[in-house]
Amino acid sequence: MGLKYIEQVKSVILLLLILLSLTLTFTIWTYSPSYNMNETPVVDIAIAEKKRMEDVVKPYRLLLSQEESLSGSENTQMIEDVLNSMKNWEIQTVELLNNQASDQQINEYTKKPNRMTFFFPAEVPFKIYDNILNFTDYSLPNASFDRLIVEWSESPSEKMNLYFISTITQKVYTANIGNANQETFIKRLKKQTIDLPVYNEIERVNRLSLYVTTSPKIMSSYSYIVEEIAPEKFKNALFTTPSLVRSNPLGTSGQEYTDDSALMNVDFIFKRLSYVHPASESDQVGKSDELIQQSLNFVNEHNGWTDDYRYSRINFSTKQVSYQLYFLGMPVFSKDTATEIIQYWGTNRVYRYIRPYYTLDVSTPAKKRDVQLQSGQNIYDLIYSLSDKKVSSIDDIAIGYNLSQDDQEKVLNLEPSWYYLANGSWIRVTPELLGGGKFGLE
Repeated sequence: MGLKYIEQVKSVILLLLILLSLTLTFTIWTYSPSYNMNETPVVDIAIAEKKRMEDVVKPYRLLLSQEESLSGSENTQMIEDVLNSMKNWEIQTVELLNNQASDQQINEYTKKPNRMTFFFPAEVPFKIYDNILNFTDYSLPNASFDRLIVEWSESPSEKMNLYFISTITQKVYTANIGNANQETFIKRLKKQTIDLPVYNEIERVNRLSLYVTTSPKIMSSYSYIVEEIAPEKFKNALFTTPSLVRSNPLGTSGQEYTDDSALMNVDFIFKRLSYVHPASESDQVGKSDELIQQSLNFVNEHNGWTDDYRYSRINFSTKQVSYQLYFLGMPVFSKDTATEIIQYWGTNRVYRYIRPYYTLDVSTPAKKRDVQLQSGQNIYDLIYSLSDKKVSSIDDIAIGYNLSQDDQEKVLNLEPSWYYLANGSWIRVTPELLGGGKFGLE
């Protein structure tokens, strides 16, 4: 009886295995995967890295006024250290203090003792800086500023104040600081700024003052092997369906990428690409805070921050936002190479996007040498001696890097130079001028 029972069980198991095999075979034969013909293939569009708002919206200068003396710095790390000590402050009750401040009044705000001024290269909306400092006022004004002043008192009983000044609209806003320990802040500030270079104020009739260094400065020039980012990466990031994009050479100087809705030109000479989406063009005026936020998000979408780029210009009528290349904390300018990320915004998307497609590998310079720069005061005096009319149009004087290409050695050269700002453009004070040769204002 036992053997017969075992044989019956084995027969049942064999039958079940045969039925399972037939079922699996039928399923494989009849399976038809569901394809969505409208799906686009997933493409890796990450190019470099993402940035936060505080990484791209930065002051370029700090000026400290104490007992009739001025000192300052354009050192990024030092400025960030001071700003970081302000991030826990509760900034309360932002109010309009002066609706039409004269240039003379703005000068007074800046140089009054026990004040520290941060200079920004372009106007920053309050709603954008709310991402960086802690505003507890939920009804921030729909306004912008390009100077932020911290005022303190030697008396512990008096509170610190903030002033937000727009040198463009000439409006001055003030705010209280809720929970700052004034004594601790002053001690830390004096420690952070103990060795700051001395600055001079150059006063001008009915004009904003200029602030310049009084001592020469030794800096380094650098050369780097050219490191280019494959334009194909930007094609994958910017076009809706990269696989449908057509590519055509533009002689030996460039390449063109196009589909039925957009065009991207790559300029091999200037190491610049220009993308345009004509259908999104719009003539509506933009809102500053929305434009800056959109522009940051757009570059973040393809991790497009290939180097240290900082917010530098905005134009509401054309909906343009620009980010300037910085190197070792100094702005980089060039006559033959792209050094800006520029965006024009249209209807719900970027209309035009212009940018470099190289990157600076700052860890491995090919060459390096020291350069001594004259003081800012000497540069101003030199320009004045050559053209006193030109001096009247100057809005700022600062050090930057002049970027040039060496095609034979395939390197990018970065030379520290003095620049002055006039009519919205930074103009280099050339070596010819400094050496007493021809009039060297580029």
